[in-house]
Amino acid sequence: MSDPYDLARSILQKIACTLSATGSLMIASQVLQKKKNRVKLQQIILLAISICDFLSSAAWIFTDFFMPPKGNQQSCDAQGFLLQFGNSSNMMLMVSLQVQYILVIKYGWSDRKLDKLKPYFLSLPLGFGALTATVSLVLKLFNPAYWDCWLMPYPADCTSTYEIKHGMSDLEESNCVRGDNAFIFQWAFFFAPLWAATVICFVVMYKMTKSVEEAEKKTARYSGKSNRNVQSKRRQSIQAINSEGRLTLTEVESTGQSGQIELVLTKRVKLQCIMYAIEFFVVWGFKSIARLIKLFGFTVPPVLFPLAAFFLGSQGLWNALIYFRPKYSTLNEDHWWQKVWIIVRSSLFFCIENNRRERSTVGSSIAGSARSSFGAIKRSFRGATASDNNNEIDDTARRDENVGDSWGKGDEAVDIENNINE
Repeated sequence: MSDPYDLARSILQKIACTLSATGSLMIASQVLQKKKNRVKLQQIILLAISICDFLSSAAWIFTDFFMPPKGNQQSCDAQGFLLQFGNSSNMMLMVSLQVQYILVIKYGWSDRKLDKLKPYFLSLPLGFGALTATVSLVLKLFNPAYWDCWLMPYPADCTSTYEIKHGMSDLEESNCVRGDNAFIFQWAFFFAPLWAATVICFVVMYKMTKSVEEAEKKTARYSGKSNRNVQSKRRQSIQAINSEGRLTLTEVESTGQSGQIELVLTKRVKLQCIMYAIEFFVVWGFKSIARLIKLFGFTVPPVLFPLAAFFLGSQGLWNALIYFRPKYSTLNEDHWWQKVWIIVRSSLFFCIENNRRERSTVGSSIAGSARSSFGAIKRSFRGATASDNNNEIDDTARRDENVGDSWGKGDEAVDIENNINE
């Protein structure tokens, strides 16, 4: 590995894939921990995206062991299958996520209506990935490429049957040992679907933006008419339903109309949708640019290879940053690393966290019971009435019910921005 660009590619890719795999595990853990998330279409799509990304990241981390000379043809086939299934399913699942956003925000689809299409949102992307990976394996298309095993002819400079039929070579038959016409399958199984997915995500992002702008104008007109009849506004606290069914507090100026509240929530969801779309464009952008340069017959700048490897390998990291952004913003810790640690601890070390919550709840309950008993005895000597004792016991019980909320504050903050169907 004497080429400095190849060395940079190898190092950056492994770092990015390690962070990506960690981010994907965090999202998967967050979804699986909560019963409500496990039945939520949007959360299930994000779980599927995270699993596919984890498979791709793991295949790239150990790419040196899959590819020859350390690996063999069987290991190369295994890596090619994982990458084709993971990456192609991933980009189709991102389309499902974007379509689900616009159905709920722009067209007002309910959970019940979405549940009817839930199998299609998942089975079509995963089926596409499984089908293309299986066909590629059967046709022996997985061979060493630039930095992994993927859809490539072997040898790399062999003449395909397509080239011979179209008079692009004097040979009478293909001299490819494996992967004949692999470049056709690259377009059919990957680049054409990728660019189609990119267009769909862009259209959804545009329609979401226009929809929110129209809602803003309507709300502004409605508020203007109402303000002529209302002499003074008040600060109203609105509550957004989060993934736990709990409420997060946000203050807006309102004259009592629910339209303003809905607009605030819609704008937050729109931001989340746009961030996922932009992340998709950036992650696959450098690989697409390299392919376009090669398509028009130019030499691909070597700097594009480490950039493409880094961003392709870091998709799970960006997904996690977007997914946990609402949670991060609600934490009150002084330092950013404390907030990050709370999120990591609640996601990757949730067993330890749950034990701490249970111990805290038990300890506080014992302490509360002791305080309640001591207060009751104390008042009995002072001639307190039975109703006073009952009131204090009820107050203590209510306080004990809230024990442990501070442990789970971050978990409750993945609110309507990641659960838009509440």
